Amino acid sequence: MERRVPKSLPAPPRIVAARPMPGTVPRDLKAAPGSQSLERGLDVLEVVEAAGGEVGVREIGRRLRLSPTIVQRLVTSLARRGYVEKNSDTQRYRLGYRAMVLGASSEHGSDYIVTARRELERLARDHRLNGFVSVLHGGRAVYLLAVQADGPVAIKVDPGSEMPLHSTAAGKVLLASVGDAEARKLLGGGRLTAITPHTITDPAALVAVLAKVRRQRYALVVEENIRGVLSVGAPIVDRHGRVLAALSVAFPKYLEAGLTLQSVTPLVTGAAERISRVVGG
Repeated sequence: MERRVPKSLPAPPRIVAARPMPGTVPRDLKAAPGSQSLERGLDVLEVVEAAGGEVGVREIGRRLRLSPTIVQRLVTSLARRGYVEKNSDTQRYRLGYRAMVLGASSEHGSDYIVTARRELERLARDHRLNGFVSVLHGGRAVYLLAVQADGPVAIKVDPGSEMPLHSTAAGKVLLASVGDAEARKLLGGGRLTAITPHTITDPAALVAVLAKVRRQRYALVVEENIRGVLSVGAPIVDRHGRVLAALSVAFPKYLEAGLTLQSVTPLVTGAAERISRVVGG
């Protein structure tokens, strides 16, 4: 009896993980057993990221075709781990610092964050400087990394928390990374908040300072954000010279170690340059 050889079957279609539209996720593919919560959590992160700002629970549910109850449970878990954060004023959600750190590591290489943390730890250990790495995200300045110095004065901030753009060295570096028109937009209309008597509150005067920051590639702050505290910030750039983040340190004006703006500035710019080299800057 002649045996028939079956014709070769066409290859099964490939499943491509792609969104048909920004902020939407195809729901026709079922997650493998036991992974549905993970899949949904990642879907939520993608929607929040695509929003580019804040998005509400009902809007997330509408885009993912999930009930608000399920979405609320997912964002609560993500917020607990720092991947999203809730704006208590609007009750809406935005990306948290952990998601930003992962994004930075993915886009610029994992060595970027590792090197940045190592530089901050060295500044804290060798020079007793409180160090930070911050980014501009959604029109706000956010701390990605923070290392507290073991000194007489500790300046503690939590990663993911926001900082004023107009009164911090890192904020001025980030403002200087955009054009003057965009900087004015980020600062908003009217006079700026006087956090201390030394804070620059005139937007025009601050924009003039930004030109100097761009020219010298670092920013100095003298008691503008906290009384008795000085700060130096420098940009972390990619190979095209685009500012990715700001590295900054803060220290008391009167310190036994005798630190000054003049002595600290090259420490900060040097650290920022070493991090930039890791990402090809």
